[in-house]
Amino acid sequence: MSPDSPELIDFHEQEEERTRGSRGWLIVLIVLAGAVLTLVLGICSALSFEKASRLDDWAGRSMVVSGTYQTLTNDLVTKEYNGIYTGVMPKNELVDEYPFDNQLNDPVKKSEGDQITFRGTQTGVQDSDFPREVDALLAEQNGHLTVVETGEPGSYGDNGVTDSMVTGQRVRAAALGVGALFCVGLTVWGARRVHRGVREGI
Repeated sequence: MSPDSPELIDFHEQEEERTRGSRGWLIVLIVLAGAVLTLVLGICSALSFEKASRLDDWAGRSMVVSGTYQTLTNDLVTKEYNGIYTGVMPKNELVDEYPFDNQLNDPVKKSEGDQITFRGTQTGVQDSDFPREVDALLAEQNGHLTVVETGEPGSYGDNGVTDSMVTGQRVRAAALGVGALFCVGLTVWGARRVHRGVREGI
């Protein structure tokens, strides 16, 4: 049989079509993976910038109380619940300046070493939705010392939000944003590389 017979020509054409098809799917997968990763990094960057902006309001004028979960109570805004935690009031000038509002009872003056109960900011519908231990960030609002945010232990340092903590949060947000842009560029480069290979028959 001649090398140029119709049977061999059809076989090579079919192989080339299969190769183009597989590379086409590879391009789709590259674009989808790149889009998902870019979206995740972009969202994380935006949330980090939002957190940095929020923490900046409390830099140098906040304190931290560690709390242990007790029970749950109705949320003040949604139909879900907040956790109720107990902790001990640390030494801080804010304690001397403002009465403590735990958002459960009327504001009352507290002193260093007093046991306090406070409402966490996380929401859920059952006990298992709430962490057993949290750090509560306390700051002045409307003339009262109150919990403005609760998070994992260590989230706010030992003595509250500092300027360096805010700067670090902004650097992290910027790094995530750069990562998202890099992911976009890498996705475009990868898709073009595969597409070029298809056109050149590599």
